[in-house]
Amino acid sequence: MRNRRAPTQAIARKKTERLVQTFTGLNTTAPYTQMRDSVSPNFYNCRLYARNSTDRRVAVGTRKGPGFYTVPAGETVDQQITSVTGAADQSLNLTSWVAGKFTAGASGRLTKVDVNVKLGTNPTQHLIVAIYSDSSGPNTLLATSSLLATQFTSSYQYLSPRFIEAPQVVSGTSYWVVCYMQAGGTGTYNWSSNTSTTTAMTSTNNGGTWVATSFAMNLKTYVSTNSKLLGGTRFTPSTGSPKTIIAHGTSVYSVNDITGALTALKTGLSASATDYYFAQSNDVLYVTNGYDYPQQYDGTTWQAVNVSAGFSDTGGVLAISKFGVFHKNRYWTVNASNTTQLVFSENSLYNNYLSTNFIYAPSPKSGDPITGLIVFQDNLIVFTRKTKYIVFGDDPGNFVLRQSSGQKGSVNQDVIKADANYIYYLADDGVYRYNGSADELVSDTIQTEIDTITDKTKSSAVIHNNYYRLYYWGANATTNNACILWDTLNKFWLRDSNTYVNKPFTNESNALYEGSSLVGALYLAEQAYSDLGKPLAFVYWSKYFGDGIRKIFLRRIIPSIRLQTQPYNLNVYIDIDQRNTIPLRYSVNAQASGFTWGAGSPVLWGAGGVYLWGSATVSNPTTMQGTEAYWHQLRFEQTGVDTPVEILSYLLEMRVRKTE
Repeated sequence: MRNRRAPTQAIARKKTERLVQTFTGLNTTAPYTQMRDSVSPNFYNCRLYARNSTDRRVAVGTRKGPGFYTVPAGETVDQQITSVTGAADQSLNLTSWVAGKFTAGASGRLTKVDVNVKLGTNPTQHLIVAIYSDSSGPNTLLATSSLLATQFTSSYQYLSPRFIEAPQVVSGTSYWVVCYMQAGGTGTYNWSSNTSTTTAMTSTNNGGTWVATSFAMNLKTYVSTNSKLLGGTRFTPSTGSPKTIIAHGTSVYSVNDITGALTALKTGLSASATDYYFAQSNDVLYVTNGYDYPQQYDGTTWQAVNVSAGFSDTGGVLAISKFGVFHKNRYWTVNASNTTQLVFSENSLYNNYLSTNFIYAPSPKSGDPITGLIVFQDNLIVFTRKTKYIVFGDDPGNFVLRQSSGQKGSVNQDVIKADANYIYYLADDGVYRYNGSADELVSDTIQTEIDTITDKTKSSAVIHNNYYRLYYWGANATTNNACILWDTLNKFWLRDSNTYVNKPFTNESNALYEGSSLVGALYLAEQAYSDLGKPLAFVYWSKYFGDGIRKIFLRRIIPSIRLQTQPYNLNVYIDIDQRNTIPLRYSVNAQASGFTWGAGSPVLWGAGGVYLWGSATVSNPTTMQGTEAYWHQLRFEQTGVDTPVEILSYLLEMRVRKTE
């Protein structure tokens, strides 16, 4: 009989796992270690399932930012250094920076500078133009913009970077315009100098230290009125050309679609007004602001809304009102001095208001004022701060006001937006969607972000291309500077930074206009991979992988990205054990290489070199090795102008220790 071998002790083994990442949005509330694999605890300026330049979908891509549309209200040239005395070239590259000094002659917001520049030696990246405060040289960064390489010629010309941050400048205070090449490039640019003064400075170590010079730089500065856009709309009469109408300060303007110039339609309005509301019917635009009598514009004449009877104060005009919508062939507005009183016109007679044409929602001066009106599912929805009501019926004889079964209210009119299925809005405690019957909280996964909003009543929103975009005051901000987006199709949240936007709206072609929260300007959204020239900061972090019990050896990370025409490196960081200190860092070359098919002079097939069918090719697998730890987190980051990140996927290969 054989002797049985004595049992041996179990040997600890390692198991290799492979995980291909998917992407399903932002979650700032769940603990990092308890999230689903596909959720990100932190990202900015990304679009999931975004279309790239060849109209193909990618898993994660850099968002596009706004471009120029209107000249800011009040923009005028302030300082000019245009002397050609002792003219000379000053060379700029990655490490050699040049700074030109100016002293503001007027207080306001710096919206543009002109710099006299030309091509140097084969530059391959764009020119960054930044504004700094002064402390015996460039000190604190105030704003950043850029000039694209394609804008330059071999001759000097004044080019005009604009600043979406529009930093405040004070008369009599000195500032610096600093120019240098964006990271990743080679070659040089030239900026013209002169010897009229000796105010310029140079740096040979990326702005680390500055040296005085015997020359000055050729530049011009432009200062605009320091106040935000108050409202805007697209006026589209049945005959004649559409017009963009905006309100700023005490005036309402029309916009020249070609030059962006503003023409005043109405001046002398109340300086206390902070919000303008527009509604159009019968080729007439109606305007309210809560401080002036309602106005109307037919494309030629601007005047107060004259009424034949009923709700008039003096002079035969409609009482001072705010908000305004058309419903059942009537114009509905809210009495500014009695903020629970809904006033409506006669049928199709928008200048006729009987003394009985009103409804209280729900009662006179109840302490819960009306905060917004919107038409949805053929009913008028009346929002208050605490709840909402529905106006049923089509005639004063059968108008009925009932409280909605969905009882959440809205913080203001500007956040209430509807698509075919829902009304989306911001309440005191989060973002909701309303289907005509019930409210559903959709912002639970980003509640920590909602809680950082400094003043919810100043928020604005728009629905565009299946996104509900909410612009708001970020943490410690004093104006709108951030944005969260609800993807209404895929049901997840996105987040953007440096979005200085107030009063957004769309035009008849569904183009999105974003009003500035700093100056009286409109921007045309989603134009290029920058914010009016400011570099975009792409940030996408994964969840932490691990369970806190077994150590994981992250054997390989293989990202797959779509290559770009601009030279840059995508930074990939690995944070271990939630240290959040100095993570491991790798760089992935994101520039396509080889000859582009059909570009430049003809080259014989097979005559040497590598041929690409265009430059938007996929990267070869780049293998990065991690380390052993209980937790691992991947962080993809890139900041630049016209350097979009397009991630197709990434593969993680992990070896997990087997517990006894």
